[in-house]
Order: sequence, then structure tokens, then C-alpha cells
Amino acid sequence: MKRKIILASHHQFASGLADTVNFISNNAADIVALTAYMDNQPVEQQVKSLMASIPAEVEIVILTDMLAGSVNQQFFNYRMRPHTQIISGMNLPLALAIALEPTDHELTDQLVCDLITQAQESIVSVNQMSIEMDDDDE
Repeated sequence: MKRKIILASHHQFASGLADTVNFISNNAADIVALTAYMDNQPVEQQVKSLMASIPAEVEIVILTDMLAGSVNQQFFNYRMRPHTQIISGMNLPLALAIALEPTDHELTDQLVCDLITQAQESIVSVNQMSIEMDDDDE
């Protein structure tokens, strides 16, 4: 099954994240960035046009920047589309994990939840981390 990843955000966050994921993964996935509010086109129209361009048999994973944001609200209407996962709160570890997930199987709800948990665990306060040094660290 073909898989398309949509990174969608306010302003340029999605395009920067897509560029970074493509760089790290060596263009391992089919990624498209939707950057809302960059021109005078309503986000509703951007989402409708993008979703209409994707065949029904293609699996879509949509990552948006904010749960209550206008971008996520427009994709919410597609939550019942077959072969579609919508995830809010995108970050690099999550986008990269999805991009590197093999396309020989559809992403299950459980796998998506596991990938989200792993990405959440990468968010830490580095200032609160303790570092143990030994003599070999010098």
C-alpha cells in the first residue's frame, strides 16, 4: 500500500520539518507539507484541495502542529476516511519514526500510539538530567 505523510502547520513549521525529515531519512517517505496562512488562500481550501488529490487507496498519515488549531480542525473532517491517521502535536522524532516505518503494512492504531509514546519520551528537560562522569570522560 502506498503511504503519504502530510505535515501541516501554521506558517513554515511543516515545510521546515519536512525538509529535515527528508534530509535525515534520505527521502525515505512521500511527504508533503501544508503551510497555512502563507498566502491569501483559506486553510479550508488548502486542505480540501490536498485531500482531493490523494487517491482513496493511499494510506495517509496527517501530522498537525496543534490540537485545537485551525489547521487540525480542517483535517478533523477526514478522520473517518479509510486508511487515514490524524495526529496532533508533531515533532521531529514522531515524523521521522513514521517516515521510516515500512510501507508493506498499514499503520494500526496501536502502532501509531506506540510511535506517539516514543516521541513523547524524547521531550525532556535537559537541565534536569544528571550526568555521570568517570575518568574516561575527560
